[in-house]
Amino acid sequence: MTISRASRRPIQPKLRSMPLRKTPSALYIQMHQLANEKERLQEELVRVCDRQQQIVNRLAELDRNLAQLDLDVENSAVNAEMTEAQFVHKIKAKPIERIQTTRGATYESMIIEY
Repeated sequence: MTISRASRRPIQPKLRSMPLRKTPSALYIQMHQLANEKERLQEELVRVCDRQQQIVNRLAELDRNLAQLDLDVENSAVNAEMTEAQFVHKIKAKPIERIQTTRGATYESMIIEY
């Protein structure tokens, strides 16, 4: 699995249109903004980890399902051979002819009973 170029770039800080002055209030604002960005990135990291775990769990479930279906295919192949032999025997049996009447119309049909 490859990572796209966009996701390999480092996360850039937001650019501001005006340079900040070095006053105490400006420094506190900058500290507040950085703390908010840090919190946001930590929350995003938690979401990404949760999603990763969901994906890993789903992949494990798919592997189990594929293994079970593989066993079912092998078992049905054995059953198919027996069913095919039984089917051939039933086809060779003499069919029973019936005449069906439905709502006044008469239909001739042949039904193969097993």
